[in-house]
Amino acid sequence: MNKTSIHMGNCLGNEIKNTTSYWDVLNHYGISKDDLKKLDMSYEELYEVYKNIQKHEQVRDFLKGFKEKVASLKIK
Repeated sequence: MNKTSIHMGNCLGNEIKNTTSYWDVLNHYGISKDDLKKLDMSYEELYEVYKNIQKHEQVRDFLKGFKEKVASLKIK
């Protein structure tokens, strides 16, 4: 019997100082490791989750930077 697994370590956004655990992101949306195990996902499906979490972190980092840029305009 074959077992499919994927390691979801840290998500490196645009800067190394902003590392977030993939599990933290999933837990934020109410998804646990046990939930993923119950779904019995293929490697391709797990990889899709992994890539979408990366995109999520990139968008989050972009919006943080954009918010700071907008806030700096209000100060001037």
